[in-house]
Amino acid sequence: MKLGELIAIAREVRGWTLRDLEKASGVSNPLISQIETGKVKDPGFGTIVRLTRALGLSLDRAAETVIRRNP
Repeated sequence: MKLGELIAIAREVRGWTLRDLEKASGVSNPLISQIETGKVKDPGFGTIVRLTRALGLSLDRAAETVIRRNP
């Protein structure tokens, strides 16, 4: 699974829109969309931290998706 897929699934499970996640994380709606669709493959550590915290995801889980993609 890719990082964007993980973010999208976690957001959808919570019933959140992109705007809901934007409000909770401070990450812009367009950037979240680009991450979820794979247009932005390396959003930066700070962005990943903000998104995972807002979604209640483990940073370790997010890191696993990045590490598996880039061994």
